[in-house]
Amino acid sequence: MLDRRDLSPRATTARLTVLGVAVVLSAGLATVPHSPVSADAGAVSVTVTEGTNLTASAAPDGSVVMDLQGLLFRVPAGGGKAQRLTSVEAEAARPDVGPDGRIAYQGYADGRFHIWIAGPDGGDPVRLTHGGFDDREPSWSPDGRTIAFSSDRGGSYDIWTVDVATGELTRRTDGPGQEHTPAWHPGGEDLAYVADTEIAAVAPDGTTRTLVPAPEGKAGLHAPSWSPDGEHLAYVRHDGTRADLVVDGRAVTHGEDVFLFAADWLDDERLLYTADGALRSRDLTAGTAGDIPFEATIEIPRVEYRRKDHDFDDTGRHPVRGILTPALSPDARHVAFVALNDLWLMPLDGTPRRLTHDHAAESNPVFSPDGRLLAYATDRAGTPDLYVRDLRDGTERRVTALDGAETSPAFSPDGTRLAFQDQDGATYVLDLRTGRVRQLVPSLFGPGRPSWSADGKTLAFAAVKPYSARFREGTSQILAVDVATGKQTFHAPGGEHASISTRGDDGPVWSPDGRSMAFVVNSTLRVMPVAADGTPAGPARELNGEVADAPSWSGDSRRLLYLSNGTLRLADVATGEARDVNVPLHYRPDVARGRTVIHAGAFWDGASRRLRHDVDVVVEGNRIASVTSHRRGAHGEGRFVDASDLTVLPGLMDSHVHQEYESRFYGDRQGRISLAYGITSTLSVGDQVYRAVEDRESLDSGSRVGPRFHATGEPIDGSRVYYNFMRPTTSDAQVELELSRAKALDYDMLKTYVRLPANRMRAVIDAAHELGVPSASHYLSPGAHLGQDGTTHLAATQRLGYARTLTATATSYGDVAALYGQGRRSVTATLFTTEFLGAEEIASDPRLALYPPWTRQKLLADTHDNTTAPSDPDCSTADCREVRALGAVADAGGRVVAGTDSPLAYVGVGLHANLRELVGYGWTPYDALRTATVNAAENLGVADDVGTLEPGKIADLIMVRGDPLRDIDAAMNVEATMVGGHLFTRDELLRPYTPGHTATPVATEADSAAAAEPATTVAEWADPAAGSRYWWHAPEVVADAYDHSCSAYDDPGHRHEPRQAGGTT
Repeated sequence: MLDRRDLSPRATTARLTVLGVAVVLSAGLATVPHSPVSADAGAVSVTVTEGTNLTASAAPDGSVVMDLQGLLFRVPAGGGKAQRLTSVEAEAARPDVGPDGRIAYQGYADGRFHIWIAGPDGGDPVRLTHGGFDDREPSWSPDGRTIAFSSDRGGSYDIWTVDVATGELTRRTDGPGQEHTPAWHPGGEDLAYVADTEIAAVAPDGTTRTLVPAPEGKAGLHAPSWSPDGEHLAYVRHDGTRADLVVDGRAVTHGEDVFLFAADWLDDERLLYTADGALRSRDLTAGTAGDIPFEATIEIPRVEYRRKDHDFDDTGRHPVRGILTPALSPDARHVAFVALNDLWLMPLDGTPRRLTHDHAAESNPVFSPDGRLLAYATDRAGTPDLYVRDLRDGTERRVTALDGAETSPAFSPDGTRLAFQDQDGATYVLDLRTGRVRQLVPSLFGPGRPSWSADGKTLAFAAVKPYSARFREGTSQILAVDVATGKQTFHAPGGEHASISTRGDDGPVWSPDGRSMAFVVNSTLRVMPVAADGTPAGPARELNGEVADAPSWSGDSRRLLYLSNGTLRLADVATGEARDVNVPLHYRPDVARGRTVIHAGAFWDGASRRLRHDVDVVVEGNRIASVTSHRRGAHGEGRFVDASDLTVLPGLMDSHVHQEYESRFYGDRQGRISLAYGITSTLSVGDQVYRAVEDRESLDSGSRVGPRFHATGEPIDGSRVYYNFMRPTTSDAQVELELSRAKALDYDMLKTYVRLPANRMRAVIDAAHELGVPSASHYLSPGAHLGQDGTTHLAATQRLGYARTLTATATSYGDVAALYGQGRRSVTATLFTTEFLGAEEIASDPRLALYPPWTRQKLLADTHDNTTAPSDPDCSTADCREVRALGAVADAGGRVVAGTDSPLAYVGVGLHANLRELVGYGWTPYDALRTATVNAAENLGVADDVGTLEPGKIADLIMVRGDPLRDIDAAMNVEATMVGGHLFTRDELLRPYTPGHTATPVATEADSAAAAEPATTVAEWADPAAGSRYWWHAPEVVADAYDHSCSAYDDPGHRHEPRQAGGTT
């Protein structure tokens, strides 16, 4: 195996130009218009001579304006030192220099893309377009009077123009597809553009013609540009790991990594384009090309702050904050909720009473309209099913036993039906009298919980409504569904661009009288009058301005219960006045006691490059007391663990999980899977916060089995969202509301998501560091410019439609490694692979029984033909190139940590697949293992307690069969896992899911009533045509959304082949 330490820049396609990177402490910055980042004694100046996904435009004076890592620079004619032109906050991209030298660019300063122009020095910026839509890819007309651009303001991407003098907009195309990246014909009338998979042109009268037909296979066409004489057309053709510049149908580059942006014609024979990290000029007649050298300095702040104190020894009494899905009884006298892994019923301001007490996971309690029954979901039978409990006598019955997971029940107004949803986002109706199940709505991407109209004829829930098919983001709106026909209708929750805060527990919730819906927008509770079918009947009204989540109505429709920063509040709907509802519930962390001696046949402390042999590890309570050579019979009092044929090593940390994304569907299984594969800590980088806090408290208290959980809430997003657990924000004030929630609920990290602009990213980063926790995003830039700790992937969904860290051919250049390395930033290696998991290995693994049946079958299908591990000695695949790029980051001084993005990747086994891919493409097992141990602990700021095994540190360790420092596959052969001194053997973890195992009783009051058998089949399936008016509800589109949940590139032609169903967040 190639040692990762030997991955010099020359040995990898991720080319770190070491001689072109200078790192100095800077006391100042060259003159820059528009509020550059101020320099200070702690700032780092990084000088680079390469750029990843540069865009460039030639100026009339022979200089070149380029976008490098989110900043516009001017490179002198012939090359040289670049002058910075724009600020970080401008987020300028895709510059186009006009005939008079002014620069047009797409800017993101206000959280939406608009067209801007600035002077040649970057000064006097003026915004030309406005509104809630995105305007991208500006192109100056030859006479300098008009700018063409693409925009989604018409419901899909089309070509528009703006008059520079007047701001008047004109729509030039209105095709049903995605039309973008315009380029003017030198005659100043026709415009070439990309139309889905082909290149077309539109004339002034609106007629269109095809210039370049769609290529065969999966190749994509990009960025057309006409020669000055109008006789030639250049564009880029991309197919997998190959990208070529093409002129008139003939590739003029061979073996170059051409970036997917328009070439700029210097004359009829010469073009300026970007490739291989460089600005490049090509002479078509001579067939030669030469680079235009540049040297650009980027200043970034050091990441220095006091870290949060994670008290691993705490045994104090703590109030419960993880109050999950509280439901107000119709008479407003009781609240049902989930906390500490159980279901509770509490009189208002009284003492909570536990209704369940077991290992199973409960969720989503809901009262019947008469208040006599309580429906909820629990996985006590192995997968989540619906149960109905009679609150008068405590009897209950299981009402569903379908093949999947049944969750999110909602009683119809007459109490005879339950609406519910499954793990694929489909919505059903169960008739409680007959047991008949009908699918009402087929699978949708991440819908919210259903709510009934007063007449029982309509269901409403939150669903995403994208702005276009080109980019995935949209708003979370109200979807009303006719129960009789399945017909679907979207309604905005207020204004045109308003978005429900999360599609989890933030509504819409229909009032029992049918006259209003309650929901959360901009993190405050709103009430909107509606007609009987859910059509808005007036404007939405803010109730009281408090941070709010999880609204629940009283039966008289006069009061609303909700959560506000961990506190239950009850408000008068008419006045907005609210009071606290006390929940006198507490827990203590379950810190291990007693003495354990582990006799390890082999031992790796996480630091040494060699194993020690025949070692005794003595654990006192939750910490390691000593590590000494084994002495037979000297273990003394306490528990003795014979691991003489095993290797003991530090427990693994998965530094990128969304633990609550499917927790309702995994139930008790999720934590057991992680432990069974040696994961002792997980770090959430985004979750529905009350689910996350409930999970953390359940795990800390010992009420739930699983790894130590470092929790966070929803990633803070901008005006558009995609996932059901993102927080859309549109103002500085709203960001402050989100941060108040983070402080109150004690987040362990803060993630900014795809659409949050730089100025608001800065506020979140600063708040995270005040809390002592890291902040991360998908963006090396602007994140690194703002002091963010790092990125949660090397490349993932980008608002630009492309990444500044990895090109379409999966290649990184010197700027990336330099910024991560010299800035001491972190990057999470989320490799999304199953290729290094053997078919027989997985099929014969008894731990497979821990996975829910639907996930188990998918894992078997994804690995069924894996007979040999991949080999790529030339590193020609995207997978290998990404691993090599991560190696370049590590060699430059950046911190690489292991993460999976589970459950979008497989829980547990996915971490080992990542480690194996690192080793398979050149890393040593030692370096790979440290990404999941030492590096992960340093990233979170807990390296003083975990990450290595030494006296005084927390006893987070695993026992595996084999030597993982020689064979990384051995790391997956986990026989036992210890978390903070608590030992879990493989057999113990598997026991509840072993055939023949008898579950323990679950209800504390009475046995289940002998009633009708639970529903086991679906009698009627939904007609997909009922939702056909919304293209994004088509079955193939929904399936693709789940399979490609996050790509760094904006259309399917850019995406690498998926290695596992799932996406990245």
